[in-house]
Amino acid sequence: MNSDQSYHLLLRQFEDLKRRGDRTTPLQFIQHLDSPSSDAFSLEVVAIDIELTLMSGQRPNVQNYVIDFPHLANRIPDVFASVIDTFVATFCPVRHSLGGTKRTEDYDIEEEIGRGGKGVVYQAIQKSIGRKVAVKVLFLSRDNLFEGARNVAELNHPNICKIYDAGKIGEFPFVAMQLIRGESLRETLSKKRLPIDDSVAIVIQIADALATAHLSNLAHCDVKPENVLINDDGTAWIMDLGLARKQSEVTAESSRLPEFSPNYCAPEQLSFQYGECGFISDIYSLGLVLYELLTGRRAYHGDLEEVIDQIKHDPPRRLTDYDPTIPHVLEEICLKAIMKQPEDRFESMAEFHDALRACPLRS
Repeated sequence: MNSDQSYHLLLRQFEDLKRRGDRTTPLQFIQHLDSPSSDAFSLEVVAIDIELTLMSGQRPNVQNYVIDFPHLANRIPDVFASVIDTFVATFCPVRHSLGGTKRTEDYDIEEEIGRGGKGVVYQAIQKSIGRKVAVKVLFLSRDNLFEGARNVAELNHPNICKIYDAGKIGEFPFVAMQLIRGESLRETLSKKRLPIDDSVAIVIQIADALATAHLSNLAHCDVKPENVLINDDGTAWIMDLGLARKQSEVTAESSRLPEFSPNYCAPEQLSFQYGECGFISDIYSLGLVLYELLTGRRAYHGDLEEVIDQIKHDPPRRLTDYDPTIPHVLEEICLKAIMKQPEDRFESMAEFHDALRACPLRS
């Protein structure tokens, strides 16, 4: 048997173990091999473990892989992101759980209308009351999902997507929410750069919505263009608040590696040296969204490792380096929102919102 055959047989052996429910970790499997493994082989085993964990409806813990393979710490996040991307692109939790029926006791599942890093969104009919809704079926389980959905259902704000229901389709949790016709801010940005007035108006709406959530002790922790929906009249909606967490839950977490989007996370979501995550992290993330809206560019560029390093250590370029017509006061507001140290930012989302509302948009 040549080395390539042996390599692939061992990978298949690990995959078969995991599919049978064996709890062997990648490190344990590799440690019991007769000969030392290469870095490439170790990363392949980690990738298989991540994929099969996702397929089971559980959340893989990136930190565990980094602890087990410290010499691969800079490469494991890229493997994780790659597996997630492939999983999101190919996996359909409704088909997996329901086969060809696409029906549950209370929902008729219609066409897919969106997908992202956390799940797939379908248009559906809530049969008990004949209401059209959006049903987001999640790839990953969350112990506090139903409590979070209840908390958001109690919020009343014109820029917060309403939550109607939460439950499970097969082994996958879902959230039923208001069906909003529009496109994500990411889709809008991919087609055009918005005028300064429109950009600020969008961020003001989202800041006001998040300030309301914060008053109810809910931190979003994943503010990004993909989670902002814009309808035809320019109304902006913050999405995925049904997955938000109470501030106490966020600060109690021991790991600083994902569930967040690296391009829009705050330094404290990456390193304890910056302090606690939570409300103040939402200010930073929304500041990065404002930066991208005003300049047409992300504040940080490169691969995952480079972006994380820049967020931790490098100040972004001034906005007027890209567009000298951006008012100085607006530039300073944006840069204050994305200061590295949390104490240097606005004290609250409400303060960020008020600063934008009062900002003159003409130099």
